[in-house]
Amino acid sequence: MTPIEVGITGGIGSGKTIVSQVLHTMQYPVYDTDTRAKTIMGKPAVRKALVEAWGTSIIQNNGEIDRAKLASIVFSNPAELTRLNNIVHPAVINDYQQWVQQQQSAIVFVESAILHQSGMDSTLHHIWIVEADTETRIKRVMQRNNISRQEVEARIATQQQQPADHRTHTIINDNTHAVLPQIIHLLSKLLT
Repeated sequence: MTPIEVGITGGIGSGKTIVSQVLHTMQYPVYDTDTRAKTIMGKPAVRKALVEAWGTSIIQNNGEIDRAKLASIVFSNPAELTRLNNIVHPAVINDYQQWVQQQQSAIVFVESAILHQSGMDSTLHHIWIVEADTETRIKRVMQRNNISRQEVEARIATQQQQPADHRTHTIINDNTHAVLPQIIHLLSKLLT
């Protein structure tokens, strides 16, 4: 059985994770690209490529990648972000494709802020774009990540909008619109 593949995307702080958590609670499998990328960055081949690109200064005393240091390098320099993405994205896409093959569900989800930039959107049947106004997103990320407004704005600036096409549907997550009824409505469309 080939499952229906649905992408969940939206800018940083839009509330993608809330949508993913609701789906997970409803027993749908959700592949979280951020979480998996952190694991994949520790794999020998990817770790080696990262060290070759930025040197041992991105390695912590415990031998792990210093993701905060790496983020400070790449989110302030578009060329460096592209360099990182060229290392990590192919490994994440390969991992996702293997994960899909192991699922038994009729519908699977993949959460990523950068579905389009990474190329993951090309194989998806549907894309759910989670949206919130910029100020709400900034406040959420500042609180969640304990980082400055400028750091959040720099990350927002690196993210491109997912282009809309016949596969895209929007979920508004602005602390005003209830998310659950929107998810149920979109699921009902998938199941019919």
